[in-house]
Amino acid sequence: MKNVVASACYSRSRIQFCLLFIIVLLIVFWFSYPKIEMHNYYQQPQQNQLGDGSPVKSRYPRANHSYNLMEENVGSGKLSQKDNSECTLDYMNSQKLPQDHPCVIETIRQHYLNKPSPPDIPLKLDSNDTKDRSPGQTGVVFKLLKNKTDGFFVECGALNGEYMSNSLDLERKHNWSGILIEANPVTFQKLLSRNRKAWTVPICLSLETYPTQVTFQPKSGDPGHSHIEGEAKTLQKPGIPGVDPDSVKVQCFPFYSVLLAVGRTDVDFFSLDVEGHELKILKTIPWHKVNIKALTVEWDHIPEGQEALIRFMEDNGFITIGAFDFLYTRDVIFIRDLLNF
Repeated sequence: MKNVVASACYSRSRIQFCLLFIIVLLIVFWFSYPKIEMHNYYQQPQQNQLGDGSPVKSRYPRANHSYNLMEENVGSGKLSQKDNSECTLDYMNSQKLPQDHPCVIETIRQHYLNKPSPPDIPLKLDSNDTKDRSPGQTGVVFKLLKNKTDGFFVECGALNGEYMSNSLDLERKHNWSGILIEANPVTFQKLLSRNRKAWTVPICLSLETYPTQVTFQPKSGDPGHSHIEGEAKTLQKPGIPGVDPDSVKVQCFPFYSVLLAVGRTDVDFFSLDVEGHELKILKTIPWHKVNIKALTVEWDHIPEGQEALIRFMEDNGFITIGAFDFLYTRDVIFIRDLLNF
């Protein structure tokens, strides 16, 4: 009997010793194992500066998932984290940050977006007559939208905010607001002086689903044909009248990023005229995340041609109203759903 008790006590002591030994090992392992450090998502060897000379402070942690800031409330702190990280244009472009990444959205908001002019400040136009400034698109779209008032537009290729504007009459006659995008830095300054009741952004729309910096060819004598170098070959030959001898670097952001920056994914009318890059821009848009009711798209300089443009838009649920030869431009007009207009 004594032998049995002694054996049992020995077994219990052995088990306790083993458990104690394992605990000691775990403690040693915990304190000796290298700690995992949360590296700065935006950290750069050099501190690059944005257009106004100051870096963008970012509050957002590293993550591998795709953000959707229309579904996540930045102000609630869901994505925020206290760190001393930097978000720079060089990093954003080189790392090809997603178009809905917080760093991208915050950069647009802080360094590129200009607020709409207050309602009580009158427009400053070259002429105050009531004549339609667009080549003809505005009237067609307005009828397609059943004379809608208080709508929202996006015009890319906004020029100086008056000349050939597809949105000015919607704004001043029908109380629309929206976003005006113009990449030509000289023309954009004229746009700012118009006191338009819309957000203004001095950028180009990216041809990729991430921010890019491109070479832009402004034309002092013919700003309507200013464009990103690349596709519109016939517009880039040296010696064409109006082509400035020096190109400039311009920052581009995806269309969806710009929408998120102003907190909007519903657009009544999107006017796109960028001298040959229209189809590439349209291919960057996550169509399942936006609601665009009507578009006018210049097709004249698209390398793939009008048929490719129409096929792509119809594949994404749009109806082709027709291809129009407006004054100085050839556009295809699309709407989302004819039955709902």
